[in-house]
Amino acid sequence: MSVELPSGKSIFAVWAPDSDAPGTMELRMKVGPAHGAKLGADPNNRVAGPLICPESPAEGGTKIFGSLVLFEANSLEEVREKIEQDIYWTSGVWDKSKLTILPFLQRSGSVNVA
Repeated sequence: MSVELPSGKSIFAVWAPDSDAPGTMELRMKVGPAHGAKLGADPNNRVAGPLICPESPAEGGTKIFGSLVLFEANSLEEVREKIEQDIYWTSGVWDKSKLTILPFLQRSGSVNVA
């Protein structure tokens, strides 16, 4: 169940872990600009970005292990369709077997951040 927004849509959280296949980080960096451009142009993308391993800041680097996206959409199926058209999906950056899409109930704050 999700809460309907004034637009008639709901918010969905997407957790897309990266594949553990060799070369995934290099592939992520290669196709990242195309991924970011398309996602950034989508008016239904509320928040998006990579998730980093908790130990990354302490180690002085940034080890990415997946993506988190909040989409405004009419249905979970609509979000899945967007994800399956993303270059991170089609190129194999994301682990397709671990994709999670869930309705999100916003209780406070704003997901419209820059």
